[in-house]
Amino acid sequence: MLVGPLNRMSVRSTTVCLLFTLLFEIALVVSLRWLGWYGTGNAIQFAACLFVTILPLVVAIAILLRRRLKFSVRSLLLANTLVAIFLVLSLLPLARHRAERQTSMRLLTAKATVNEGLDWDDFYSRIDLTPPPKLAPATTAAVPLWLTSFTTASDSIPQDNAVRSIWLNSDAQCQILADNWERLTSLQSVSITRGVSTEGFRLLQGILPRFRYLDIVHTNDVAVPSGWYKSLTNIRTLWVWGEGASRGTPFDKDHLNDIAALSNLEMLMVLGYAIDDSDARTLATSDSIKRVVLRGTAVTPTGESDLANANRRVYRN
Repeated sequence: MLVGPLNRMSVRSTTVCLLFTLLFEIALVVSLRWLGWYGTGNAIQFAACLFVTILPLVVAIAILLRRRLKFSVRSLLLANTLVAIFLVLSLLPLARHRAERQTSMRLLTAKATVNEGLDWDDFYSRIDLTPPPKLAPATTAAVPLWLTSFTTASDSIPQDNAVRSIWLNSDAQCQILADNWERLTSLQSVSITRGVSTEGFRLLQGILPRFRYLDIVHTNDVAVPSGWYKSLTNIRTLWVWGEGASRGTPFDKDHLNDIAALSNLEMLMVLGYAIDDSDARTLATSDSIKRVVLRGTAVTPTGESDLANANRRVYRN
């Protein structure tokens, strides 16, 4: 007597399967037409990842709706377990992936430049100076396979503890760095360019000496407040560039005295500023600077001789 109902159920199931197959084929044809092979592949991957991600939630909702929300304690516990599985296996890895990059993402949103690498090894080898060490940040757990489609955009953003160099061009970026400096444990180079005001320099003055591995500071065509260079007590190399409106202008004598007094500074590069032979003699009094790189300055061979006589290596870049 059950043969009839069973046959009807079988026919109904077959009809539903055929209907879903037809809808899938239509969607596939449309996707291939408008997105191409690679776009379709990405869409299928995203759909599969989304299905696996929300499957526990779908099952939990199905259990709760099975009896029109008239469920037993057992059903409720099962639904809660499925929601917990969804949180642990999907939401927590995504939240952790984003949290590992939160400072980098904020800096990039503010249009700063953030990099994992330093490409100065060739320059350091030419001046016979050991380049900054290549730091290996602590590794973190990889995102599960079914979540990779949701992290494609952020995968290109470096983790906070892997950032080695930053270019800053606004006070807003300096504020972000000042608020989150402890997260950038591998930072080795900070470049400051036009757009940073006295307020931005004040923020940087309070945090730059705290970076354990900071090696390079680069100021480029920007007005540096009086006494600011004194704070760079932990750096080994300083790049002072006057590429824009600063090109050909004299370099502040007080700044030069502050730089010469830095105890850990080994290399100074001056580009574009009209420092002269008297400035070269000031640099010759430094106890730490051993290499001076000059480009587009007003230093004559006489000034270079003064530096050389003080056991300073002079390079014309």
